[in-house]
Amino acid sequence: MKLTVDRNKLWQGIDTVLDVVPSKPALPVLANILLEADGNTLSLAATDLDLSIRTEIPAAIEKKGRITVPARTLAEITREWPDAELSIEVQDDRLKLSGRLGEGDSSEGAYSLSGMEADEFPSMPTSLEGVGLTLGENEADTSVLVDMINKTAFAVSRDDTRPVLNGVLWRIDSQGMQMVATDGSRLACYKLAIDLEDQVKGDEESSVIVPPRALSQIVKLLGGQDGPVKITLGETQVLFDMGHKKLLSRLIEGPYVDYGQVIPQNNEKELRIASEDLLPAVRRVSILSSSYTRQVRFKLTSGQVELSAASPEIGGEAREVIPAQYTEDEMEIGYNAQYLIEILRKMDTNEVRFELENHVTAALLRPTEQKEGEDYFCLLMPLRPTG
Repeated sequence: MKLTVDRNKLWQGIDTVLDVVPSKPALPVLANILLEADGNTLSLAATDLDLSIRTEIPAAIEKKGRITVPARTLAEITREWPDAELSIEVQDDRLKLSGRLGEGDSSEGAYSLSGMEADEFPSMPTSLEGVGLTLGENEADTSVLVDMINKTAFAVSRDDTRPVLNGVLWRIDSQGMQMVATDGSRLACYKLAIDLEDQVKGDEESSVIVPPRALSQIVKLLGGQDGPVKITLGETQVLFDMGHKKLLSRLIEGPYVDYGQVIPQNNEKELRIASEDLLPAVRRVSILSSSYTRQVRFKLTSGQVELSAASPEIGGEAREVIPAQYTEDEMEIGYNAQYLIEILRKMDTNEVRFELENHVTAALLRPTEQKEGEDYFCLLMPLRPTG
């Protein structure tokens, strides 16, 4: 293998795949990046066996070939190399990088890395059998996918005892898409009604559980995406094809929990609060909440909400009153401040609406204004009031 490549392009390619390289690889070769030179492109790939990313960058290929080299070492060398053209050559399973270190001077650098046979690196399929759709024919489509991920993935469970809750449920049919995540104390659900009949057959439907790590990588990759993304939901894997970038992730085995049973149906009491009032108030009051429960109490009365917290550990108390739209009976409810803050940050709305029944029933939180075809809400379980 022999080629020349722009340092910036090489760094972009390495940075695209580097997050996938495991810190404690199950196999030695998984600590490496796979480099493949052919035609006029250099392909870079990394995997931890659950998640794989491949990207292509332009390069002047003099001799095609394949090799794997230590990922983080290659990344450090490339990151520190100045903006210049790099020469890469492979001889006897060693990769040699060389080139000038600046323009207009005679300074040069040369580095050599020991590699491993490319055949030892796990293969990454370029296609899957399953339900497929293409998003991003216009710019709004991919931004909607990013929005759905950002507004749901935060609520996944970190408890490994129930693996299905460690992922985001993603449903696709001809009428649109839905994402759901829950950890048992809170739930985030984003439904998007869009016409997918041209891509998904009328009776075709797919329901998969995607690890949040894969979704966070998709958000990163779509950040610099200016074209469509082709998505295939298979039985055990999901494939995102962005042209020069591809991501393949193993799915979490289901079925998902029947979350519909926990969504309250009789929450007829309504509380509306300006986000610019509520979020900072919760942040301030929670400073003196219990380090064990993180509880902030809400006392709802006509036209206002009193927020309070008490910390038995340091003997501190906090209290704030903010205006609100509320006309129902007086009520006191306790919530985990950390969970509430995370939900409010994701709401992206000037005003948030609480749908309530009583102090022991879960609250439904919604943005007061939503885009056409969008239905986004979060469920938050109350805590037993204390103090």
